[in-house]
Amino acid sequence: MKKYFIVIFSAIMLCAVQNSYAYWIWTPQTGAWINPKWAVKDTPQEQFDWAMKFYEAKDYKKAAEEFQKLVRYYPQAELAAESQYYSGKSFEGLEEYEQAFEAYQKAIQTYPFSKKLDEMMKLQYEIANRFYNGEKVKLWGIPTFPSIYKAIEMYQKVIDNAPYGEFADQALYKMGESYKKAGDYQQARLTFQKLVDEHPESKLAEEANFQVGLCASRASLKPSYDQSETDKALDEIEDFSKRHPESNLTGEADKMRQSLREKKAQSDYNIADFYWRLKEYDSAAVYYKSIVETLPDTEIAKKAQERLDTLEKKGKR
Repeated sequence: MKKYFIVIFSAIMLCAVQNSYAYWIWTPQTGAWINPKWAVKDTPQEQFDWAMKFYEAKDYKKAAEEFQKLVRYYPQAELAAESQYYSGKSFEGLEEYEQAFEAYQKAIQTYPFSKKLDEMMKLQYEIANRFYNGEKVKLWGIPTFPSIYKAIEMYQKVIDNAPYGEFADQALYKMGESYKKAGDYQQARLTFQKLVDEHPESKLAEEANFQVGLCASRASLKPSYDQSETDKALDEIEDFSKRHPESNLTGEADKMRQSLREKKAQSDYNIADFYWRLKEYDSAAVYYKSIVETLPDTEIAKKAQERLDTLEKKGKR
């Protein structure tokens, strides 16, 4: 009886082994035993056609896997660049926009002579715009929160890929706007200035020039003893007015200029008032006089003149 069971067990194991090998094959592409359903096809063309069947059926998850398989096992094939492109398209179909962006980035870097190069740069720019407009970053496939910094990162890659390409000036402008949204006006100013300097012929150059002054203005929010940022903002606005005297934005620039002059006057008045309280009237008078002479069109100039008149009457000047 014992021998009978040993024979039966051996027969079962033999069948199992035979069946097991029936579902596993050796492939030169992988250099290992692999289940045929996961194996790469014998040629790049077969693999590409296989992946396209899933793509056309809108099974984007499977399509992405199969296109990436072609790139992994046939990286030097002519169809590798096309597969990497369709990998990105498949991720877009899945609304996995970060993965799509990175798939296009890999294609641009690995296959710079791809026929789809310009289209992929356009698609990257459009994906960056999604995050600018509030697309949520995903963690473990779950949408979490919008990230303007993800948009900034993507715009920077668009610019790096083609610093003077079709979308470089647009990406720079949106990048500047992204920094504004994040409240980083100093970095926004530098970004808009880069657009003006590197793309002077762009249709966005005039608006960017205006934004340079606006961001410099917003970087100087409150009157303080150090008015270097305010002076810088005034210089930027003056530069805009000289460059674009006929611009429709001139009115807005004039309003910003006046607001900054009021801010600068308030700062100088605060310093003068500090000396006034210390009864150092000569020093106070220097600042009051500076306001009256250099910023006569400000509201603070009237108060400064009143203080000067008071000092004159008291014989303190």
